[in-house]
Amino acid sequence: MAPAECLVENGNAEQRAPLGAELSCSSCALKYICLPARLPACEVRILEGAVKRGHALAAGASLIRAGQRMQALYVIQSGSTKGYRITTQGDESVHAFYLPGEAVGLEAFAEGRHVCEVVALEPVRYCMIPVRRLERLLETLPGLRREIVRLLSQAIEDAQSRHAGMGCAGARERLAGFLVDLSRRLERRALSPTQFRLSMSRRDIAHHLGLTLETVSRVLGAFKREGWIEVRLRHIKLLQPEALASLAGVT
Repeated sequence: MAPAECLVENGNAEQRAPLGAELSCSSCALKYICLPARLPACEVRILEGAVKRGHALAAGASLIRAGQRMQALYVIQSGSTKGYRITTQGDESVHAFYLPGEAVGLEAFAEGRHVCEVVALEPVRYCMIPVRRLERLLETLPGLRREIVRLLSQAIEDAQSRHAGMGCAGARERLAGFLVDLSRRLERRALSPTQFRLSMSRRDIAHHLGLTLETVSRVLGAFKREGWIEVRLRHIKLLQPEALASLAGVT
């Protein structure tokens, strides 16, 4: 296989995957959870012509910069990213982790500019739909328009739920909820829901849950002593997922 071609975009090294590695939406393994999943077949065929595939980022490279004009809607194909903001106090606040099949950059629809940084937590492959093409498609494809509205509504609901949970839940409940949510998202991708490697650091998790790094480490240690999980560096095994779900208050 020929080496990947290196590009420079927004000051970061980006790789374009070999053409033979590119897929159509209809042949992609993520088609049941990705953007086209709820679209009629006729709209999927039209959407496929607008999608640009075969993009890759190295770990630590930026996919989106805060303040950047919206250029495209991105969908993670493999790997994972984190979206974060820097608060007025200079602290990092992680608002989301994006997994394969999830759309990135939805918040820019409001003002036409991104308010968050999005960086690769590990090597990432992604697809993109240029915003001008997307806007034209939204005018003509009612199924796509409904799906974008649904994704925006879901993002708002998730943000509200996370902030509400932080207000009333303790550290144990927050971390249990995070592990259960991650487990279920991985299961939807036909990956193991009980054994996985955390692509994000414990510091990232702390910044996401509004906790300190020390608290995250302490609670993980407590879950391990209680026999609920096994932890080896970033590798997690859920031994009692029902107990975690019960603690988090989710069914």
